[in-house]
Amino acid sequence: MNGVQIKKVSFIAPSTCLPQGEKRLVNKTVHRLNKILGELNVQVSSHLYSSDNLIDHVTASLKDRAGDFKRAIREADLIISVAGGTGAEDILFRIDRKDYQIIKKRKPIFMGFSDFTFLLNDIYYHTRIPLVYFPTLRLGPGNFKKIAGLLYDQPIYYHGTLWLTSPPRRRLSGIPLGGNLSTFVNYLNRKNPPAYNWKKYVLFFEDVQIDVEDLHRFLAALGRHKVFNDIRGLVIGSLAYYSKNGNYRTLQREHLRFIKNYLGDIIKKREDRGDPLPILAVSNFGHNIPANLMAVPIGGHVVIDRYKNITFRLHRPKKNGKK
Repeated sequence: MNGVQIKKVSFIAPSTCLPQGEKRLVNKTVHRLNKILGELNVQVSSHLYSSDNLIDHVTASLKDRAGDFKRAIREADLIISVAGGTGAEDILFRIDRKDYQIIKKRKPIFMGFSDFTFLLNDIYYHTRIPLVYFPTLRLGPGNFKKIAGLLYDQPIYYHGTLWLTSPPRRRLSGIPLGGNLSTFVNYLNRKNPPAYNWKKYVLFFEDVQIDVEDLHRFLAALGRHKVFNDIRGLVIGSLAYYSKNGNYRTLQREHLRFIKNYLGDIIKKREDRGDPLPILAVSNFGHNIPANLMAVPIGGHVVIDRYKNITFRLHRPKKNGKK
């Protein structure tokens, strides 16, 4: 595992709390991690099922949530955010240079989903340590082997659904970024935004309960940050809360059609300059996906071929095969 041994796992709750009924699911997740990684020392935050007295949609005060985070980065090898919601961004104001230095030195693996997008991308930006975008309490039998492979720095495989543009002539490779679209846009929308060289990256995004007007705003914001001018590719997951009914499929088709039309000018511009923008839609990335749910290694490595095959690794393999 690239020299990292996972012995201690910390479950934290930087955002919205879990219902009391989820205790069984947390215990199942611990059991499955023990199967993947061997017997673990597991630390569970006392705030997993609580709500703050003053702001009841977060688990605890900022001081307590930040305290959990700071303890975890100093002690744990795998740090798991148990739920999305809202609140993870608050912790950014309490992370200092010393904290980032500790993360760089210890190289813990972070795993989380949705609202945790903010911290995953910011930690990667400051440390260049890869992290995993995945709803950790969904670590069921269908995802078990793939998460194990990713944590052990082996390749894991998925398959896309539809190219919204012409497929790449050669294999597309790069560094995955993104996660939840609205949170990622919020992450970029700051006075001094992170300065990415977008040419290195493939942007993955999904969202839940957004309409076309919201999507328009988010794409405009990405355009303002010049994401589309140079980025290697886009991978688009579910843009609504997944369900099997026809309303979901209709909404998803509408959103994908809007993205293709909205980006029409930039797609043509990049084709004209000989640097096309490949855009791939996938069906297994997003909220409430029932099977084969995609785990994206933010800051890791991805290869996508013209046949819609997607290969992830936590670290980019060296050409000679060595880590």
